[in-house]
Amino acid sequence: MQVLNATDVRANFGGFIDTIVREKPQAIKRNRDVIMAFSKPQMKELLSVYELTFEYEQDEDGRYTGSIEQIEDIVADGETLEELRIELARHLIEYAIDYEINYSRYYNTPNRHKHAPYILRVLLEDDIESVARMFYA
Repeated sequence: MQVLNATDVRANFGGFIDTIVREKPQAIKRNRDVIMAFSKPQMKELLSVYELTFEYEQDEDGRYTGSIEQIEDIVADGETLEELRIELARHLIEYAIDYEINYSRYYNTPNRHKHAPYILRVLLEDDIESVARMFYA
């Protein structure tokens, strides 16, 4: 992959963005650092392989309790499976926002590091319903 110089990117930022959106991702080098730039649809496609599955049980009173397999700290309950999905999505969004705010801390914690691609995938969604549709039972 061709790596662009940061100075050249700054000089033609509009063209850089147009290439990403209309053609392909781009790599940029500044000093020794190389970063990748993707459009939102490209990034969503790349992260689509990080599927979220949820496990659930139905209690004696008929309520559903569940958790997300890939992010085991996310647990919720609901009167129906759909309500459980929405509650799991709500908790996951809250966690994703906190993860983003404290990215360095979470990403560098061994048991939270593996959550990063799932978190990025959640943060790319537009609403709670689209996050809830990410779950497979």
